[in-house]
Amino acid sequence: MNVLSSIKNKFMRVPPDYEQLSARLGTFAPFDAARARIFRYRKQYGVNLGSMFCLEPWIATIIYDEYAEHNPEAEGDLVECMGQCSAEKMQAHWDTWLQRADFEHMASMGINAVRLPVGYWILGHGFAAEKYHSHAKTYNRALYYVGRIIAWADEFDIGVLVDIHALPGGQNNDSHSGATGPARLFESRKHQDLAIKCIDAFAYLLAQVTNIVGLQIINEPQDHPELEAFYERALKQVRVQSLTLPVYVGDAWNLDKYTGIVKGLRSRFGFVVLDTHKYWVFRPEDKQYPVEQLIKELRETDMPELLHASDELEGNLVIGEYSSILPAISCQGTDPTVSMREFSREQLHMYNSTTAGTFYWTWRLQHDAGFWSMQFAINEGAMPSEYFPFGWNLSVEPSHEVIVNEAEKRRSEWREKRLQGHMNYVSQWEGDFGFDHYAAGFDKGLTVALEFFSKLKFPSKLGFIRQFASECAISYVSQHGGSQWQWEYVDGFREANDEFSDFVSYIIH
Repeated sequence: MNVLSSIKNKFMRVPPDYEQLSARLGTFAPFDAARARIFRYRKQYGVNLGSMFCLEPWIATIIYDEYAEHNPEAEGDLVECMGQCSAEKMQAHWDTWLQRADFEHMASMGINAVRLPVGYWILGHGFAAEKYHSHAKTYNRALYYVGRIIAWADEFDIGVLVDIHALPGGQNNDSHSGATGPARLFESRKHQDLAIKCIDAFAYLLAQVTNIVGLQIINEPQDHPELEAFYERALKQVRVQSLTLPVYVGDAWNLDKYTGIVKGLRSRFGFVVLDTHKYWVFRPEDKQYPVEQLIKELRETDMPELLHASDELEGNLVIGEYSSILPAISCQGTDPTVSMREFSREQLHMYNSTTAGTFYWTWRLQHDAGFWSMQFAINEGAMPSEYFPFGWNLSVEPSHEVIVNEAEKRRSEWREKRLQGHMNYVSQWEGDFGFDHYAAGFDKGLTVALEFFSKLKFPSKLGFIRQFASECAISYVSQHGGSQWQWEYVDGFREANDEFSDFVSYIIH
């Protein structure tokens, strides 16, 4: 963290226009480090809030219908069609697309995180380019609605991953990047400079908001030769604003390549997470197999790939987008809903065992009459109706308090059992070992597991275990020495979480 500290000390400043942005976003309760730790490090059972901002015509259909003859695709095309009415019409959309009841509904089924796609242009004047520049006033109220989403989510202990879904010029060829036509972000230094400015502003606005789980600095970028350097530059800028805010980056549809790149970035910039997306409906025709074969491929190909990436990144991997939808040919001769349900459960089992979180695309469609809507998919039986960790549900007995108290009674027994197993394991090698480090890690790990389980209304489970354990281990050895045994502290921490997870699952079932 010395490198990160030097970055912040050298460059820290607050431009005056950031204060205006902060006023638009609104005020939140003072930063609560203990709650924020849970939001940021727990296993994420999430969903995307597609087309709340960064609109897409196939999701938010009504607002596009009036201009169908012009065939607008990107949001910039849409506001250009709206002309002088753009502010009024966009505000009406923001005001009605999601409501407080949506977050109450999510929480009731165990969804504990949302991914909120936004376009860079919602920052308004001074941050908008191309078509959005002439319509910057359209977005004067946009941050207010971002703040409202964050506040509603916080009310129900739901974390928010703010995803900068579109950057100046577009980072891919799809209209959801904010531009129609070829991607131009990496062809223009001016666009990249503005992108960094926007990323810096978002980091400033969000770093001290308790239920922000992280900032995603780009969505589905092209695998461009400039991308790695852009990540380096963007991360350096985020660390000016915050040394601890988790930063999420996209894998450019190349998981193996960016696993290696992000592994290096984590060593320099701390809590960095790789986001990969998994869609099976868009596969080439020659790979649109029956559902049984797709499940076989999940187990034999995708599972090893995700395990490798997760291992290399010490668990800092999420599925930022996935869906239950399959190609029609995959469901031939079967009930499509049954096939999707079977496949979705396999997906979730695999993703939950290999990554720190998942986010379904998307929470709603305009009329919620398709499986892209998570609500529709749940109602039709294609997706599970509950997402609580440990197999928890609202009728579980005994209470959080009883389970925590029972776990505390077993702390010494569990620690000695696990320590003895650790000692037996390492006895095959010669050398000195730090068994006190292992024991200290175990105690810290169990304490953290109990805190995550009991502090909020519904239980949470550590997701970024190795990230958290490594940070605790660094702190421990800085006070007690024995850096060569830091790995034993981490092992103890992780095994405490395993022990508690096994205990809770046994109690519940």
